[in-house]
Amino acid sequence: MTDQELFSRNYLRTWLEKRQRDALAEVQRVSADEILARPHEQVAEEIIDRYLVPEPRLDLGAMTGEVGDQQVDISRDPMRVVSNRSRSFHVPGSRISFRVPYTGPADVLYMQASTYSFAPPHASVTNGYVSVSRDVPADVLERDRDSIVAALRAEIMKIDTHLDYSRSDIAAANEQLRASVAQAAQARRAKVLADRDTEAILGVPLHRDQEAVKTYRVQPVSRRQVKPMRQARPHQPFAPEPAITADDFAYIIGDIVATTRMFERLALTHADQREERLRDQILTALHSIYGAATGETFSKRGKTDIYLPWEGGAVFLAECKWWSGPKNFAEHDLPQLLDRYITWRDTHAAMVLFIRNKNATAVIADAENIVRGHPRYLRDAAPLNGTPVFVLHKDGDPDREITLALVTVAIHD
Repeated sequence: MTDQELFSRNYLRTWLEKRQRDALAEVQRVSADEILARPHEQVAEEIIDRYLVPEPRLDLGAMTGEVGDQQVDISRDPMRVVSNRSRSFHVPGSRISFRVPYTGPADVLYMQASTYSFAPPHASVTNGYVSVSRDVPADVLERDRDSIVAALRAEIMKIDTHLDYSRSDIAAANEQLRASVAQAAQARRAKVLADRDTEAILGVPLHRDQEAVKTYRVQPVSRRQVKPMRQARPHQPFAPEPAITADDFAYIIGDIVATTRMFERLALTHADQREERLRDQILTALHSIYGAATGETFSKRGKTDIYLPWEGGAVFLAECKWWSGPKNFAEHDLPQLLDRYITWRDTHAAMVLFIRNKNATAVIADAENIVRGHPRYLRDAAPLNGTPVFVLHKDGDPDREITLALVTVAIHD
């Protein structure tokens, strides 16, 4: 195959910008039911994966060379005597080739990056390989073998240099694609929610005043009003389900943290207390604020320590544990909360971890790493009141997420 001029046909930036526009258009084509029924981050990631441009690269370590017989046309060589240059005149010679595996979109090899050369390289591109070759008469090859081979190697390196220019443009475009698609997916979900009728958001009766528990809308304390959003059922037309908002989750975690800070300050009083006694004090604080908080409430396959109920279910639950080592936390404490207590519909939970160890920093790091190492871990969320927060999915259902706060309490006398 005849070598062709590379990196000169079209502009790489134009091609990359079109891919981003196509990705954003696909976000807008996601159905309203799907954008509500699935985490918008997951929808965005799937679209991003389809439109990210793989890094184009030559595998120089796998380059091969070949020399074969070739009849070489010398009719256009001004240094040779040819009686009729209007016709081909062939002499014995050789074709010298270098062949290098290539990964990435073949189109990138023909497009001009923002950094470019006025003398672009030439090569043939076929079936995942880039090849450069030269047909050389036998007498020339015998005389200039080293310089001919060096020139071919230089052409390969020139292609690699141009690919480096392309990689720089692609890396910047991919980063912009990730950010813009993620933002577009979030905005798409927000717009769909805004377009839905009022059944998409319902108030939950969590009141400081016990009389208000009987009402439909919640005002837990004067500084805030809890409005659990209705979550969607995956892969079905959108139907709301109860779930507290991110702001309300932050308030609840903040109230738990404020209570447990007292445990740390009064360590002599609390260091020897059982989990149940410490749990009851947290429960008392939450009950005084939200009214409906209960303890030792049956959920799924056991009784969870802290439970904020609504309409036969929970909008928040938590488990309290003394730290007894990474093995027990990984194999018993965390699975107990995730597998025994959290149901398919639950969306927000907390693990309250009491720590007697003086090196609490190391324990906290161990606990966080264990959560991140869980097979259902998806990502870190923004911390709340200095408390790490993680997003995991439900067992066997990657479309159902649970937001888990890890509240750590260092109590050592």
